Amino acid sequence: MTEADLNIFLTGVGLVDEQACFSKLTGGFHNAVWLVEIGDQQLVAKCFSETMTGTLFPNLPVDEAEALRRLDGLDVAPRLVGFWPEVSLLVYEYVEGSMWNSDMIGVAELLLRKEAADPTGFRTVPLTSEDILTEGDLLFARCDNEAMEFRPKPIAISKLEKLSLIHTDVGVNLVGAGTGLRLIDWQCPAIGDICEDIYSFLSPAFQILGGRPPLTDEQISIFWNALDRPDLAHRYDQLRASFAWRFSGYCAWQAQVLEDPNICSKYRRALTVELAYMKDAP
Repeated sequence: MTEADLNIFLTGVGLVDEQACFSKLTGGFHNAVWLVEIGDQQLVAKCFSETMTGTLFPNLPVDEAEALRRLDGLDVAPRLVGFWPEVSLLVYEYVEGSMWNSDMIGVAELLLRKEAADPTGFRTVPLTSEDILTEGDLLFARCDNEAMEFRPKPIAISKLEKLSLIHTDVGVNLVGAGTGLRLIDWQCPAIGDICEDIYSFLSPAFQILGGRPPLTDEQISIFWNALDRPDLAHRYDQLRASFAWRFSGYCAWQAQVLEDPNICSKYRRALTVELAYMKDAP
C-alpha cells in the first residue's frame, strides 16, 4: 500500500481528513509503517507484508490486533484504533517517548502488568529445554557452520503453572520509561513462558540488535530485584542456555542470508556474545 492508497483508505473509513499529515517511520524491517498526524492526534498505521514461516518471528497481523485488544487498559501496549484484515492494515495510537534506555524497573513492572492478559488462542511455542534446543538445531542446520559442538545438554524442568501472553521480541521494541513504558510491535505473540520474554530482554544479543551494549551485571540485578519473583529467576537460570542456543542459531542464519553487510555484521557480533552468554549460564 502506497502513502496515497493509505490516505484514501483511512479517509474512506473516517479516520483522517484532508488536513492529515503522513510521514514514513524507519525501523520497520518487514512492514511499511507511517506516522499519521491529525491535529493533536498521532496514530501509527502499519501495512503488513506477507506472513513469514520458518522464523522465530512470524509476521501475524490478526494476532497483533488481538494481542492489542487483550492488553487494552493494562498500560503495556499501544491502544488499538482499528484493524482491517482485508488490506492487512493495523492502526494504533502513537506512543510518545524515546526508545528504551536503561529503565530496568520499568521493564520488570511492565512484564508483571502483562501477566493479567489472557493468552489463550495464540500460537504455541516450545516450553521444554529439549524442544527449545531442537529449534536452535534446525536454525543452525541452515548455516555453513553448524557449531553443534557447543550445543548445551537438555535439562528437565518443572511444568509451568501459568502460561502467559508473550511478545517474544521484547529487547528491541520498548518505548518510553516508568509507568509510560510500552511494548510495541506485537506481530509475533504467542502463548508461552514469561521467561522467554525475560530472555528476549536480558539477552546480550537482543540488546546489540537493538543498538545498545549488553546489560551490565548491576542492571540485571536491578531487574530481578524489581521483578521480585525468585521462582522465575530460578526457571530462567535453568532455561537460559537453551534460549541462547536457539537465538544463536537465529543470529547465525540471519548473518548468512541477509544482504546488508552492516546488518550481517551486527548479527555476527550478536552471535558471538550470545554463545558466550550460553556458556556462562548456571
